[in-house]
Amino acid sequence: MVAQNETRTELRVLLAAPLIVFVLLLISSYFLSMPFGAALFFFTPEGSAFSKLSLPPTEFPMLLFMIFGFYIPVTASYGLAFLVLLAVYVVCFAGAWISRESLHDVVRKGFSRPFTKLFNNNLFAMPIIASMLFTAFIAIHLFQESQGIPTGALPETDPYHLFFQLTSSPVLEEISFRISTIGIFLVVYLFLVGSKKLATLSGEQALKVALLIPLYPDKAKKLLGVKTVSEFGIKGISRGEWIMVIITSFAFGLAHYIFGWGPGKITTATLDGFVFGLAYLFYGIQAPILLHWFFNYYWYGFSLALDVYPNSFSLILIIFIVEIVTLIVGVLGWSIFAGLLGVRVYGRVKSWWGRRWKKTVPSLSPSTQPPPSTPSSPIIRFCRGCGRVLSEDMTFCPYCGKAFEEEA
Repeated sequence: MVAQNETRTELRVLLAAPLIVFVLLLISSYFLSMPFGAALFFFTPEGSAFSKLSLPPTEFPMLLFMIFGFYIPVTASYGLAFLVLLAVYVVCFAGAWISRESLHDVVRKGFSRPFTKLFNNNLFAMPIIASMLFTAFIAIHLFQESQGIPTGALPETDPYHLFFQLTSSPVLEEISFRISTIGIFLVVYLFLVGSKKLATLSGEQALKVALLIPLYPDKAKKLLGVKTVSEFGIKGISRGEWIMVIITSFAFGLAHYIFGWGPGKITTATLDGFVFGLAYLFYGIQAPILLHWFFNYYWYGFSLALDVYPNSFSLILIIFIVEIVTLIVGVLGWSIFAGLLGVRVYGRVKSWWGRRWKKTVPSLSPSTQPPPSTPSSPIIRFCRGCGRVLSEDMTFCPYCGKAFEEEA
């Protein structure tokens, strides 16, 4: 038993060590990409010229609750708006660092706990989830293209304007499809389910809970005494929440097709929306925004940098390393997911088979079971001549010589 536990510990360390190293490497690249993108936007000749332009009134489209479409009027330059968006992402990264359990605590305990505990921190989970999506998108894209289903491409426009749009869309689209839509459903749902707990709160406390729900749904559930994801895992997601995640995912996929992408984009964008919705329920508002940021700002920033500095060997090397590590983490993530899923399925099948076996071969009832056999007590005899104790198989006393048959 001790040897088996030692083997499990060694296996956990062998798998956790490279995963933790690669994840921390990717997190470092996320942090570096923020000032790197700002440098491209403000300190290149084309970017600097574009950043000084004023925003048009149609630059920030919003589709509130996936129904009410309008433009957010902002009177500022592209540069100022870009800085505000970067500040939003910095706040999101800070929230992800301390989400549920801090990043450094998760890393410190990563070798002594099950793999699932690594997901207790949003920032540690982000590279794994994003890399798994990245590898899945490559596979889906290759398959769809081989079947003649085009995914489409980004519009051909000014690269810095496109960079700005890709920077703003994670915030705008997550408010439209996740935070406002799923969030308003959660406000109504949790107020109904947690009505008993809500009745004990003051008006000010109830208002705080109402504001907390669309920001951090799981924390609000805990305050209202509702089953949470942090404690019950995926079982902490109600049927209504599953329905809302699925609806918003399909709407997200269709919206990309309607606004210019090819039909193949419906698949990947729907998968995006599904994962973003679950991340929102698991970790809160910053999680889907950061995952969306990964596919927009992060990757397009590298692409734009290659256009600006096509002969930079160090830049090409950095991007190559980031792509390889992302693929490795994606493959590791899918492997761990398949392993954990296999263990769970095996446990369910084993449990089901055990219950079926008990029904097929019932145990004997107490009335049909044979009585337990008890050993017979030895017969003790005494010699009438000398009084010595004799064995039952003796025919005469070995001490006095009196025949046993004479005893009546």
